[in-house]
Amino acid sequence: MDRMSALPRSRGFTLIELLVVMLIAALSLAAAAPLMTSVLHRVRVGVESTRLLSAINLARSEAVLRSVPVTLCPSLIAHSGEASCAGDYAQGWMIFANVDRDRSVDAGSDEVLHIFSGVPHGFSVRNGAGTGYAERAINFLPDGTSRSNQTLMVCPPAGSAIAPRAVVINIAGRARLHEGDAPCAGA
Repeated sequence: MDRMSALPRSRGFTLIELLVVMLIAALSLAAAAPLMTSVLHRVRVGVESTRLLSAINLARSEAVLRSVPVTLCPSLIAHSGEASCAGDYAQGWMIFANVDRDRSVDAGSDEVLHIFSGVPHGFSVRNGAGTGYAERAINFLPDGTSRSNQTLMVCPPAGSAIAPRAVVINIAGRARLHEGDAPCAGA
């Protein structure tokens, strides 16, 4: 009996076995990636709609607390530093208080209370019908009421099968989340 046959045979994987395992792993990851993207979009729509709802509730509570009109409006202040109502909510928004009750509300000369950055790239904030970008300011009076009913929909990126989430504000100033049933047309 020779010396080589007395040694125990090494038990490992062959190159072909390793390649097959790597191929199966790659196919599994490729199949799971679109599902993960869908989950991430659903979570992000929920987070952004909750963030918008929190800003609306903060604006309303500040109006009652300060006994002055408070406005939530779309603004580029997070990027430009200029306190003005411009653009749409997807680019960012701010809350400001009208410190002089005798004149009209003007973001440039009033007290900016809070600044919010916009939604992530690809996501949008649309009007209640989903036909255009949300651009209207939301005004709260000192008693906490708003001047109109309004719906803002946070929409996922174009081509996503995820339903939008809507923030609905009634004339009494109360805001709530609602699963959007209108499509985000043009998004």
